[in-house]
This record gives sequence, structure tokens and C-alpha cells, in this order.
Amino acid sequence: MTVKLLLEFGVMEVREHLILTATGPDEVGLVEKISAFTARRGCNIEDSKMAVFCGEFAVIMLISGERQNLIRMAAEYQELAVETGLSLEIKTPSLKKSGESALPYRLTASCLDHPGIVYHISGLLRSLGVNIESMETKTYSAPVSGTPLFQLEAELAVPARINIVEVRERLDELQGEQNIDIELHGGQK
Repeated sequence: MTVKLLLEFGVMEVREHLILTATGPDEVGLVEKISAFTARRGCNIEDSKMAVFCGEFAVIMLISGERQNLIRMAAEYQELAVETGLSLEIKTPSLKKSGESALPYRLTASCLDHPGIVYHISGLLRSLGVNIESMETKTYSAPVSGTPLFQLEAELAVPARINIVEVRERLDELQGEQNIDIELHGGQK
């Protein structure tokens, strides 16, 4: 069936979005409670990131649904806060700026853990006009020595107008200055 026919029959519905963020003490079943609350209102979790840090749960979710279902969810989200004990916030996403095309790149970095790693990498990327769309970091102990190690993985949007050779050269300089192993791979998301 073509898109035109689907639209004529009303099969395709316009989906809108909300962003839900929640933080609070971790306990078993939080993800189930949040997803049940969402599903009971006819909405869908499209994208999410969740983690537990030192016993504290944190989540950010992109939720889609028909407008009236999202309005209901926004009106009733405090019920979920009471049920879970989490601090919740719901907001409508900002419209993404259009116009400038960007190319996807993946950046990885690893080194001995020390203060300022994320600051130096993010500052360099900002100065070049590169947007960090997703980033995860972690510290862990080296297997034999127990030395604290740091690892970073980031998805970047590099504007097409930017010379990627310059980006690589500047990352190489930072790598030498801060003793960080940095790799940049293009075309992946």
C-alpha cells in the first residue's frame, strides 16, 4: 500500500513527542512501572538511556503518541512520581534546527583516569562546532594493577562544512597534551 493510500484511509497517525526524565533512589521494578504507565496511556518509548549511579536511578526517555495521549500523560505524570518515589519532569522537545547537514562520527577515548578529560574533549569539540549527540563514560580498575582507567564513547554530528582533517589534527594535539588515546571513526551512528 502506498503512503498516499494509507493517508486516505487514515491508517497513518501523526505521532508527537514528550521527553520524560526521572531520578531517585534505585529499586527493583522502576523500569516496569515507568513503561506500564506509558503503555497504559497509549504511548510508546522510542528511545531511552538509563543508569544507576551510587544507588541513584536516572532515566531520560523520548515518548511518542497521539496528541491526546501525550496530553493525558503530561497531566497525570505526578501519579507516577508518587508510585515510584522518583523526581519526574516532562517536557515537549525543542524543534531540531534544520538547514545545516551534519555527518555522523564516533569518538572513543581512553586513558589513566584524571580530572578534566571530558572538559578538554568537549571544549575542543565545541570550539570546532562539533555537536556531541550521545556520550557515555566510565571508570574502571586495570585488571592486574588496579590503576583507575577512563573510557569515553561519543556519537558526534560534524557539520559538513567543517574540515575533518582539522578536527583530526586538533584531536591528535589534545591526545599528546593530555595523554589520552583518541580515535575518530566516520560514517557510523
